[in-house]
Amino acid sequence: MLLRPRPVLALMLSCAALGADRVPGVHLARYGVGQGPLGGAQAIRIEGVALVHTGQSLPADRSGSVDGAQSPGAQVRRALDYLARALESAGSSLDQLVRLNAVTADERATSALASEIEARFRLDSRPAVTLVEGKLPVEGALVALDGVAATGSRGAAPVEVTWTVSPSLPGVQGGSHAAVLPNGPRSFVSGRAADGEPELAATDVLVQIDETLKHLGASREQLVQLRCFLRPIEAASLVESRIVEFYGGRAPPVVFIEWLNRQAIEIEAIVAAAPADEPEQARPIAYLTPPGMTASPVFSRIAQVFQPASIYVSTLNGRGSGSAEQQIRAMFADLAGILGQAGSDLDHLAKATYYVSDDSTSAALNQIRPEFYDPKSPPAASKASVRGTAVADRSLAVDMIAVPSERQ
Repeated sequence: MLLRPRPVLALMLSCAALGADRVPGVHLARYGVGQGPLGGAQAIRIEGVALVHTGQSLPADRSGSVDGAQSPGAQVRRALDYLARALESAGSSLDQLVRLNAVTADERATSALASEIEARFRLDSRPAVTLVEGKLPVEGALVALDGVAATGSRGAAPVEVTWTVSPSLPGVQGGSHAAVLPNGPRSFVSGRAADGEPELAATDVLVQIDETLKHLGASREQLVQLRCFLRPIEAASLVESRIVEFYGGRAPPVVFIEWLNRQAIEIEAIVAAAPADEPEQARPIAYLTPPGMTASPVFSRIAQVFQPASIYVSTLNGRGSGSAEQQIRAMFADLAGILGQAGSDLDHLAKATYYVSDDSTSAALNQIRPEFYDPKSPPAASKASVRGTAVADRSLAVDMIAVPSERQ
């Protein structure tokens, strides 16, 4: 199945709460329902509720054996079932997903995932979907999933990060299957990278993240998720065990994505961070550069969010099979249109993830980004060279998180 990006059309808005009768004060709006990747929404805006972030769900049992090794459909169903259990451990469920992040190994797995999304989710309740292609951490696996979902609690939103474990799920001992991000300030930390043997390089990066936490006035217990871009991806289980060891036997949820960059590993983080100082709280978002680090005009080291609403944008690939420059400019045009519908703009991006499948696209992205970003406020970001974008004739895949342009 070839996935062909749809042009940005008049975006359909489905604005209903996660059940106003179920969770008072929660507001959720979907934009471009059915027009995003795999039939998902193009974007979802949510506020008023704590958000669950999961670790990675793979179709493998505790022994590492892949269920349905020759059946993409069976693997997708198992991965979704595992994702559901991870969400349930944190008081959420699949029907409260706002974003589904997927890595598929090939076109068969991508097609199977599209079919399963159609089967499991009503059109008006589908999440935003991000999608990239690559090798998976477990041999024989064809799909890996993680998600962001609203909590279903009627009570007050959690005030501290909660890491949860489901006894029925496989995983590295000491790793968490999900974490609850409280309804409040949060920070997106750009990827910190290191080279060398993966386990040693991971330790180097985790030390860097500790320094960032100190700058934010945050503790390790406020980490919500670590997303690791790794080469070789086969080292994922060793790296995750090292992460658990580094954090004293208990770690936040971790996601692994294969990248082909020169360095062995890059890790980005989400942190439930308190406001740095009172004046910043009047702003929807602040862009920070810790001491000893240099500022960049195309990405921020940290994006600290005070705006209570989040906007999750599905993967954008640009339109047409033109040059890298044409794809990138079309992507930014599509992004601006979607953000405008959701009450935001390019000056209020919190987090960007860029996937490029060739060197020319990577170089063009570096050259073009400054045209679209205020050099004082670009989003926190990671850029990964990957095997493919899971979309025919596209060398670019971009995922974004934004906030509304006005503080609520």
